[in-house]
This record gives sequence, structure tokens and C-alpha cells, in this order.
Amino acid sequence: MSDYDKQQWQAEQTARDAVLDKQREREQKTRERSARNAQRKLERLHRTLKDKGEISEFEDEFAESVTERLDKFGSAFQDREKGRPGDALSFAQKRVVAAMNRKVKDLKKNPQTEGKGQAEELDRPRFEHSKPRSSFKSKTPKFTPRVRQLDEGFDEVAVPADITAPDPEPPRPPVGKPFLRIVSDNS
Repeated sequence: MSDYDKQQWQAEQTARDAVLDKQREREQKTRERSARNAQRKLERLHRTLKDKGEISEFEDEFAESVTERLDKFGSAFQDREKGRPGDALSFAQKRVVAAMNRKVKDLKKNPQTEGKGQAEELDRPRFEHSKPRSSFKSKTPKFTPRVRQLDEGFDEVAVPADITAPDPEPPRPPVGKPFLRIVSDNS
């Protein structure tokens, strides 16, 4: 390998390393930004629910522990199968945060429920102030899946009462090694 080829290879390798470093730096900034956003949102939801007096013990403990992990590690989960690599929260943690967000929105929408217990909140319909539906029907037919009923092609057959089920087959003797008899021709 000549000196020129070696220098060219080193220059290409340096350029590849620079691109990879830039990509890693962008990914790191994205992870940090995601963690900050998740932490800010969780702290806001926690504070709002605590101020309204509607926070459950689970939500309180969840918010504190996830905030602590986001501060310490930049992510609230370790197992990469539970979420995407750049995310700060796992799929299950995102569902809990979404439920907390829904609860805060419901409290803001209906201030009369403030101070009531959570059991009373679950009894009321979620969309009690929605618009009445129109009486006009949709022109497109409702979707019905094309499923074949397996019993459609068969007719009901009347079975006479005197026909009974056949007797079960008698048990067979166990099958083992065949019995061999040696027969000589000298008899």
C-alpha cells in the first residue's frame, strides 16, 4: 500500500468519524431534550393535581420516582424493549402520564367536580356536555366484515330416536416386540 493510499484512507476515516461524532452528539441532545420535556410535563401535572387535591397515592409516588430517575439518568427506564431508544419514558409510563393529563383536563373542564372523590368522578359520563347528534344518517353503509359462517351450508337433519351412538372400539392389546418362533427344517 502506497503512502498516498494510506493518507487517502486516513482522511476518509477521519471524515467518517466526524460524521458519526456529529450524529452521536445530535442523538444525545435529543435524548436530553426529551428527558427535560417529560420531566417538565410530569412536574406540571403533579403540581396541578396536588393543588386541586385530586392526586392519588400511586400518582404521587409515580411522579416523584420518575422525576428522580429523569434527573439522575436522563431516562426513566433501562430495558430498551420497553420503549424506543431516544425516549425518556417507557410505553407504560407514557400511558400513566396520559391518564394524569386526562384527569387534569377533566378537572379544568368541570371545576364543579373539584373536591369530590375519585369514585364519584368515575360514575359520571366522560362526555356529558357534548353536542347532540344529528338525526341525519350517513350515506355510506356501516362496515361489516366479510366473515363466512361455517354452519350456513348445512341443513338441520332430524335424527331418529332409535339410532344410538356406536359402541366404542374395544381396547387393542399393547404393541410390543413381535414374538419370534424359530422353526427348523429338520423335523
